[in-house]
Amino acid sequence: MTNIQLLKIYLRPYPRQLLLLTVLLLAGIGLQLVAPQIIRRFLDAAQGGAAVPLLVSMGLVFLVAVVAQKAITLASTYVGADLGWAATNSLRADLTEHCMRLDMGFHKLKTPGELIERIDGDVSHLAEYFSELVVQVFASALLLGGILIILFREDWRFGLIGLVYAVCTIGLLRLIHTPTTRVWGEISRGYADLHGYVEERIGGTEDIRANGGEQYVLNGLYPRMALVADKRVKAHLWGGVTFHSSYMLYVVVWVFTLGLSGAMYTRGQISIGTMVMLVSYIALMETPIKYIRRQAGNLQKAVASIGRINEFLQLAPEVKERVTAVLPTRALSVQFAGVSFAYKDQLAVSDGRSVREQLAVSSEESPISNLQSQTVLKDITFHLEPGKILGLLGRTGSGKTTLTRLLFRLYDVDEGAITLDGIDVHDVALSDLRGHIGMVTQEVQLFEATVRDNLTLFRNYDPDAPPISDAQIIEAIQTLGLESWFRDLPDGLDTMLKSGGQGLSAGEAQLLAFTRVFLRNPHLIILDEASSRLDPATEQLLERAIDRLLHGRTAIIIAHRLGTVQRADDILILEHGRVAEQGKRILLANTPSSRFYSLLQTGLEEVLV
Repeated sequence: MTNIQLLKIYLRPYPRQLLLLTVLLLAGIGLQLVAPQIIRRFLDAAQGGAAVPLLVSMGLVFLVAVVAQKAITLASTYVGADLGWAATNSLRADLTEHCMRLDMGFHKLKTPGELIERIDGDVSHLAEYFSELVVQVFASALLLGGILIILFREDWRFGLIGLVYAVCTIGLLRLIHTPTTRVWGEISRGYADLHGYVEERIGGTEDIRANGGEQYVLNGLYPRMALVADKRVKAHLWGGVTFHSSYMLYVVVWVFTLGLSGAMYTRGQISIGTMVMLVSYIALMETPIKYIRRQAGNLQKAVASIGRINEFLQLAPEVKERVTAVLPTRALSVQFAGVSFAYKDQLAVSDGRSVREQLAVSSEESPISNLQSQTVLKDITFHLEPGKILGLLGRTGSGKTTLTRLLFRLYDVDEGAITLDGIDVHDVALSDLRGHIGMVTQEVQLFEATVRDNLTLFRNYDPDAPPISDAQIIEAIQTLGLESWFRDLPDGLDTMLKSGGQGLSAGEAQLLAFTRVFLRNPHLIILDEASSRLDPATEQLLERAIDRLLHGRTAIIIAHRLGTVQRADDILILEHGRVAEQGKRILLANTPSSRFYSLLQTGLEEVLV
């Protein structure tokens, strides 16, 4: 996507603002071109002995023209900035949506700080590009062209002087454009790395301080800051060379203009007013060229940012939609048929190719040393009937969480197939698939917003989604048996929560998560031992909520505790990514030779760690 294409796409929705900005620019340029003409008439009239009232009126006209031009410039700056931020906010939204569509493999390789720099830092440079840069450079180019036309009309020699000045200055800017753009691209990448590093370390402050890792953090911070500082020095050095070279050229041109116009005036070839007018136009040329020169650095930042944005937009998700079916609105059966899967997250995905394509290329070019290619799930086959509950057991690293990620299509299987109610998950829209599945884990993601917004996940702000009323929320709370918890909230649904659920107990966060899932009314529930860290009183409350949540729905429970697995109809035990045992819970529990029987005798907590 080129600069022009980007402008067309994101400025197209704002035709009125564009028209207003164009009118303001043309009016401002016209007034700047008229001002020297008024000065010439005033001086020539004064030298010719014109009446005082005429001179006063001409002075007032000049004053009005200057004030009007400044007011128009201020208005055009405001309209340009408003237009620029409106357009770039649309770009931010598109980048965020694209980011959310990318695979989990991409998000594992990128820190939140780096993605923030991509979505906001690079786009902020474009906000200046859309507003100040476009306004100033476009207006300056028009003003420069108007001045040259007037100079050539007055005398070709002055026009030639102005043309040489403009061509040499713009040529100088073009000469340094490529190296400066490259430097600003390196600065953007440096900031992305620095922000990602700082964000990740701040997030782990508790562990870092507890283990005396402060110096380690600083040792990693210094070289990153030094890299950014070094690149910025280079960028400012290029900017200094541009400024001083073009300014020296302006001084030389101004001296030539003064000499030529002075000589013509002494020979009587031009009037004093014309001489001042010509010098004023040459001096006025410094204004548009100055703006172009000043914005050259911003242009290079913008070009570098556009390159990084294009690189980001070209990243292709491995998980693709192929919508040929719709899931029914009832409890779903779940079937895994010969499913095998290996994570490929360690393969870089920065060149726009999918992970699978890069894997193929990498395997041909050289051995892959940085690829996590160990198979996590191997030939997984099972069938879960609608409305039944599957207890999923296994040691840490056996593949339990991976299995649930495949259900959501956060990743796609390498071999085999997954079907819901007989429908391959590849044939279902991702929004439909994920709308039919609800998940509650030990870690609950909460936002700095009201309880209402956290329970609805801000759905009421989406004009395309049916809103969830307060009555529905309270009904869900009552259905799950959480009235006592709700009564303890200081402001009810308007109670403000802090980011990350600060100030809430683990039990309160889990209660929010259960209500959130219940409001979505999914038909397949996944519980990742959601009550494993709670006190007995809160756990008892949650157990009643779980019973109500699972009623009439299919469920998969990742269990580590004996109490949780007792509600399961079927049992599936994973070991090293393979099915070690599966069957009806009651049957396995009464078969002394089964693994599940041994687990019950030993205790799940002691074995499944």
